[in-house]
Amino acid sequence: MRKTFLLQEVIDDLVNTDRSLSSPLMKLNYFGKLIKNQELIEFTQNELNGYRDKPGLIPDYRRARGTLLVDFQAYYNQHLDKPLPVSMIDEKYRVVFEYVYVKEGIAVVEKLATDAHKGDSAGYIATPFPMELLYILQEPARKLYKCDVKIDVIAARLTTNSSLVVEIPNSIRTKLLDFVMALAEEFGYDIEIESFNNRSEINNKTIIHQMNTTINNSGDGNVINTGSENQIENNVSLYRGDILRLQSEFEKHGIDKEDIQEISTIVADEQPNIEQNRLGEKSNGWISKIINKSLNGVGKIATGISVNTLATLIKQYYGMP
Repeated sequence: MRKTFLLQEVIDDLVNTDRSLSSPLMKLNYFGKLIKNQELIEFTQNELNGYRDKPGLIPDYRRARGTLLVDFQAYYNQHLDKPLPVSMIDEKYRVVFEYVYVKEGIAVVEKLATDAHKGDSAGYIATPFPMELLYILQEPARKLYKCDVKIDVIAARLTTNSSLVVEIPNSIRTKLLDFVMALAEEFGYDIEIESFNNRSEINNKTIIHQMNTTINNSGDGNVINTGSENQIENNVSLYRGDILRLQSEFEKHGIDKEDIQEISTIVADEQPNIEQNRLGEKSNGWISKIINKSLNGVGKIATGISVNTLATLIKQYYGMP
């Protein structure tokens, strides 16, 4: 086993913009395996291999708002590339039709970015929707494009400017450089693996915290409720085992410090039922207590805090879906 991991090699790769991002990502993946840090391993593997089967993990820098275009049939005539405002779609489905996601691995993204720079691309990228989703668009399209005959949407796609793929490598490079520099400041530029692993639990928590601070941070850190069924859309991306981030999110919702300390102790000791996606009895009891406080106006708990919000934050700490 390699005895020392040289962060300077990763930094050299990152500051050389002529060098592919595959190199520093592979080195950080190797580092993650040396120190058995699953979060770092998964992040680097996803960036290297793509997010094809992991849509819920796609970072914000790999997405952009798109323009929804539909093709529809009106009797014998076809009308192509007609814009359809997302605001006309049933609210609970809108999130599906809002963003174009770039799921490919970094080597493919860099090739697409090079083509866009050279002007070899079409100037836009598109995400087609499967046939089984088109029924959601039928009624909005008929309202917008009124016709003497019934129209049927036969295809749909989200498009956005190809500049998105140009921005992705720059974003990754900047975030990784911030992350590696933070590690160097914390552990030194040459990390002695055996010494690091002697304090593995503490050191890996520090690395997870740095990942959440420099790589995975997005937006204003809010978790919002959307839709009539109060489903959670997470804009925070809490990651497994990051107790500091969990505590910070509860503070933002106005939960008292003593209650935050209580749940911190609970999640450290209690194991959820991962298979059935259920939290433990103590966690559920804590959530009930917080909701009761909110309903009775106790403390400064945020207005509109829900069971779903609290449960989602705790589940993300455990790495549950």
